[in-house]
Amino acid sequence: MTRSRLVLPTYVAAEGLSLFGNSAINVVLPWLVLARTGDASAAAIVAACAGVVQVGATFAIGRLVDLFGARRLAVIADVGSAASVAALALVGIAGGLSLPVMIALAAAGALFDIPGMTARQTLMPRVAERSGVALDTVASVRQGVFGLSLFTGPALAGVLLGVFDPERVLWLTAACSALAALVTLGIRVPPVMGGREAEPGVRGGWRALRWTPVLVKLFSVATVSAGMSAPLLQVLLPAHFAASGRPDLLGFTMSALAVGVIAGSAGYAVLAKVSRRLAWTVAVAATTAGLVLIATLEGFWLVGLGAVVVGVSSGIVSPVFSVVVAERVPAAQLGSVMGMMNAASLVSGPLGLGVAGVVVANGGLPVLAWGVVAVWIVVGLACATGPALRDLEAPQEVSARAHD
Repeated sequence: MTRSRLVLPTYVAAEGLSLFGNSAINVVLPWLVLARTGDASAAAIVAACAGVVQVGATFAIGRLVDLFGARRLAVIADVGSAASVAALALVGIAGGLSLPVMIALAAAGALFDIPGMTARQTLMPRVAERSGVALDTVASVRQGVFGLSLFTGPALAGVLLGVFDPERVLWLTAACSALAALVTLGIRVPPVMGGREAEPGVRGGWRALRWTPVLVKLFSVATVSAGMSAPLLQVLLPAHFAASGRPDLLGFTMSALAVGVIAGSAGYAVLAKVSRRLAWTVAVAATTAGLVLIATLEGFWLVGLGAVVVGVSSGIVSPVFSVVVAERVPAAQLGSVMGMMNAASLVSGPLGLGVAGVVVANGGLPVLAWGVVAVWIVVGLACATGPALRDLEAPQEVSARAHD
């Protein structure tokens, strides 16, 4: 298959539309539940049910990607997401939104969101091959799009919610998912040429992971980071700014985090040309520095600066993760490994929230903040050293990528 200048912009457009819609729905859905029930616990129930479905779907999607192809599953996921959100809007306009209905439709939408992202993530190495662009560059651009979506999606959703009813704003997210499916159909990448000898499924993916030390390190960092991010973003920062009566500063801090992600993704494109190991080391150090700044809980400026630095680290780590997994995992197992890693991160978030609740109840916010720093220092030291990191620079030959 000849090279194409259009495949990378098409891939980026599809990814951006899908991520934008997902980031917007994270604001619109809780607002809708609160507007219709007036009960914060109802919003928590809806989120919890959607989260449980999301974990199971993410485990399953990896195997389905390996069987039926990443592009096909990405299209199905976006169509399913658009349909579930549109149904939520239609039922709401008709006046039939009870709590059970909202739970059912939110769970239906969650069935597709992360699986769709996983499927497109699996497409990335073949997009690089078809476009003739380095895999590091494609990963950097993809992460930059994620940061931009994180920055603009919630902001635009919030503005629209101030003008329109939540049901009408839902059409924006449904349209984004539908357009993402349409654009994904235009992604033309090389078909699979081999790699059928690898054991597919979760078991095969786990075996591929555990026998590759560098992947074990990446898996550990991704899982622990997700377990720390949930308490940081959903407990520590909201409680800190709520205590000062400044919810606006919480919004600015989240925006600062997104700006950091965008900057980090650009930084990775530069650092990767020198050394991926250097990029990894910078990311680990940046995370430590950012968490220390946040742990001071000193007003806005130090905490906001810490959020930027943590965002920069995230913007570097995610491309490293995507690139090394894509290079080290055989084609027949790539979807399974990506799905397993993403599902593990989804599971670790609620676990981290549970631990955070106990810590805050018994020791307060400062104990939680410095506890997060302590955990990261232990994990960071373990994952920033050792001979396995040489494999960040020396990719082994892998079989051709997953088929459509």
